Amino acid sequence: MISYIRGYYIITVEGIGTEHFLNHLIRNKINVYNVSRISQTKIQFYVDRLDIKAFKKVYRGSKFEVKIKQKTGIPFVVKRIYKHKGMWICALASLILLMMTSQFTTDIYIQIPEGIKKEEVRKELYKVGLKPGVYKNSIDRKEVRDHVMSKFDEVAYVSINVKGTNVFVTITKKAESLKSTEESNYCNIIASKDGIIERVIPRSGNSAVDTGDIVQKGDVLVNGSNTKSIPEVWASTFYESKKSSSYLNTKKEKTGDSKNIYTISFYDKKFTIRRNIKYNDYSIENKEIKLKLGNYTFPLKINKSIFYETKDIKVEKDKKELKTELEKQALKDLEYKIPPAARIVDVKHNYKVNKNVLEYVVTVQTSENIAKIYSLSKAEAEQILKEQSIPKDKEEVLPSNPEKIPKNDIRNEFKEQNNDTGKTDNKQN
Repeated sequence: MISYIRGYYIITVEGIGTEHFLNHLIRNKINVYNVSRISQTKIQFYVDRLDIKAFKKVYRGSKFEVKIKQKTGIPFVVKRIYKHKGMWICALASLILLMMTSQFTTDIYIQIPEGIKKEEVRKELYKVGLKPGVYKNSIDRKEVRDHVMSKFDEVAYVSINVKGTNVFVTITKKAESLKSTEESNYCNIIASKDGIIERVIPRSGNSAVDTGDIVQKGDVLVNGSNTKSIPEVWASTFYESKKSSSYLNTKKEKTGDSKNIYTISFYDKKFTIRRNIKYNDYSIENKEIKLKLGNYTFPLKINKSIFYETKDIKVEKDKKELKTELEKQALKDLEYKIPPAARIVDVKHNYKVNKNVLEYVVTVQTSENIAKIYSLSKAEAEQILKEQSIPKDKEEVLPSNPEKIPKNDIRNEFKEQNNDTGKTDNKQN
């Protein structure tokens, strides 16, 4: 161990009378150890690094063949490191860079059950800051977990594990029996799109809008409807399609000047005969010439590239034809937008010219049922039924006991009429 710290040489000596050479070294106070004989004329031994200069003085002028087989020890390792310091500096910088990059996430792996979309969960994770490139120690697991669970009602738990530079997110879904909401037979009718109310057919529930009201997508139209008797809400809706095109087209026309460039191909090698092309605008036409002899094709090919000088010429389209073309495109686009059940009430055509661009607009007014079912949970349905059972202001509350019904109530009048009729029948009898 001490020899390794100081450093030593492994030396081989070959010749006749190697023992006399060893004795000569010892007489000159050179530390020699671990002597071993390799053959009759060849020996091997260790010499300390500090004695190598004295060894060289003794060796000079001798008849023996001396070779340094190996240099071993810490001083030689340090010397090698210093000799290749550029490599070691790069290695150290790479190690530091690797350690720095290992503190940031590279991939987010998400494991989710059926019924939850992975891309939606990934978007929410990115919003809260859990994404590739984020510092691992800055990940707040509680914040990420609370955010995801607030966005997805069906999520029971979110597990976040960091392994190396990867983050593993596991979503646990709620059991069917643990769902906080259970669907009932009641629903709200909401608007599927913007429109102006024409009429409401509330087969069940209470209408929340009147004729002429302007509603937006998602507004409640009917409260507390029964799913077995769906109301209809008809409204005026509007669809618009815009199509535009320039009525000035730029066409390239050849001036008559051209230049040829030839490329000779022989197997995979290509040789191009270059020429200066000073044309500002040009078009290229390529032709290939192959050499054939019967069915044999030579590996020599000549590609001819013709550069034609061109100039831009503006061509004006017929505006009437362009309007007709844009109208067809707009109407075809509206065919895909307007649902088949909608009835077309009015169609308006309009166009305008802005610089060199003609814009054609087609607006269609339709009448359609915009009712959309929004299912209610049992708790929501019970709340709506309670609200409907509460009497409105200035509305008379009828007592449940028939004897306490006021005398001027219409049901009392029917009761008195029935009593008088009964007395008349008894007298006749």
